[in-house]
Amino acid sequence: MDQRTRESFLTWAKMEEHRARVSESLKVIRHHAENGRCAVAFSGGKDSTAMLHLCLSVDPEIDVFHWDQGSRLMPREIQAEVLRNARKIGAKNLIVESWKGSETEDMRDNPERWRQAHYFHYLILNKVRRERGWTTQFVGLRSEEGCRRSIVTKRPRRGECYPLADWTWLDVWGHIVSHGLPYPKVYDLYAPLLGWDKARFVNFFSMRFEQFGSPYVDGFLQPRFRY
Repeated sequence: MDQRTRESFLTWAKMEEHRARVSESLKVIRHHAENGRCAVAFSGGKDSTAMLHLCLSVDPEIDVFHWDQGSRLMPREIQAEVLRNARKIGAKNLIVESWKGSETEDMRDNPERWRQAHYFHYLILNKVRRERGWTTQFVGLRSEEGCRRSIVTKRPRRGECYPLADWTWLDVWGHIVSHGLPYPKVYDLYAPLLGWDKARFVNFFSMRFEQFGSPYVDGFLQPRFRY
């Protein structure tokens, strides 16, 4: 991230509007943490990075759940960086799960296999949720990135809660930069091309995110990581 961009995010982090959103999110997290056992869904992207930091500030022992997409969808060097970042931020109880088929099936060219992988994701997640006794799982979805307002709400739905629902991309980057949080360096490669407001951290070779109709990493960096 260049110095000018960094300074812009630092300036935004000092704005009262941003501080108010942070305060409200912390209030939501504390409410659920005081009334049950919670977990954080951590993908490694900018939103879950900011959310993980907030959740750990409330409960340093909170469970952190990460789904490993497998080498077919996520380059191994970036996957390793994601796990390092989680630990740098402070995750002590990091739970990493995956589906063995992710290493043997080319899901990008096989919609049926992709749906099967998606099914196993939720199957394993629900198993871990029951075993750990989670009542609420914090998810870093935001309304600004195209998620339906009926889903992205601060009220738990099916055991999920969205503390960053009303945050903007400026809020997310402002929080990351002002707290010196680590983030996948692949952002520094494609955010200057797409814009920091459009930069997303998603599967590199999956059809899952094509529905959003906005640029994402696959279109720019896929050839670099395919082989």
